[in-house]
Amino acid sequence: MHKILILLLFLPISHIQANEFKGLQFLINIITGEFMETKNKNAGVQPIQDISAGQTNFSFVDFISYRERSQCFPHNIYEAQTNNETDSGQKAKNLRVKCIPNATGNKTVQIIQSMKEVVTLLAPHGNNTKRTQPGKCVLVLFYTRSCPGSALMGPHFVALAKVFPNLTLAAIDAFKYHNLNTEFGIIGLPTLMLFHQGRPVVRFNDTQSTVNNFITFVTKHTDMWPPSIQNAYVTSEDFNGPLPSKVEYETDYYLYLAWAFIIFCAGYYFTKSRLYTQIVEMIQRNWHESEAQIE
Repeated sequence: MHKILILLLFLPISHIQANEFKGLQFLINIITGEFMETKNKNAGVQPIQDISAGQTNFSFVDFISYRERSQCFPHNIYEAQTNNETDSGQKAKNLRVKCIPNATGNKTVQIIQSMKEVVTLLAPHGNNTKRTQPGKCVLVLFYTRSCPGSALMGPHFVALAKVFPNLTLAAIDAFKYHNLNTEFGIIGLPTLMLFHQGRPVVRFNDTQSTVNNFITFVTKHTDMWPPSIQNAYVTSEDFNGPLPSKVEYETDYYLYLAWAFIIFCAGYYFTKSRLYTQIVEMIQRNWHESEAQIE
C-alpha cells in the first residue's frame, strides 16, 4: 500500500515529461521546487519552441489543478514554429479534397451527444478511400464550454453553417469525449478539423477565428463554394446557440474525489509513522502532567 500511495502522488508528473525526471535530477528538482515552476515565464501567450505533439508546456501545479480547462489555446500555439516548411507541411497547406454536397443540410451545427452520433457523423459515403475522389466531408469543431477560446469561436462557427448549407458542421466536447483527442491528435482547444470519408485531412491553424477565415479555409481545401456570401457575418442569433458564446465553468467531481482519496491515504499512513506516535505521546504526557498539577 505504501508503494501504491507514492505512485498515486507522483503519477501526474509522469504525464508531463517522464524522460526529464530521472534519478538524482528528479530528487533535486523536488527538493528545490523547480518542478513546480512553469517553463514559459514570459507574460502573455508566446509560441512554444520545441514542443511536439504529445508534449505540454504546463507544469505540475497546472496539471493537478486542470489549468488548461480555463486557459485553452489553439493547436498552433502548441506547435513548434520553424522558418523552413517541410514538404509534408507544404502538401498539407495545398491539400484539396472533393466533397459530396449534403442535400439534407439544415444550416445549423450538430452538437454531438454520444459516441454513436460520432460514428454516424464520420461514417464514409461509399467505398471511396482516395482524397481525389468525391466523398463525405465534415467540418468538426473540438471545443469545451470552460474554454474562453471556444466561446469566442462558437458564434462564428454557427454563422458558417448558414454560408455552407450543403456542408455538414458538427461540434464535439473534447472533455466529454477525451478518447477522441488521442485518436485525432487534438492537443489544443478549440481545434477545427476537416474530415473526408471519416479521416482527418487538415486542421484550421489561422490565428483569427472569424467566419470569413473559415470560408477561406473551406474553399481552399475543398471544392465547395458558398451559394451566397450575404450571410457571411455573425448575428445576434448566432450567440444564442447551439454553441456557447460565454464561458461556462463546470465542477469536476472526479478531481475532488481523487484528491480526497489521496488525502485520506496520506492521513492513514501518517498515523502509522513514528512522528505521529511521538506527537500522541507528547500530548498524553502533557495531559497527565496538567491533571497531576490540578489535583
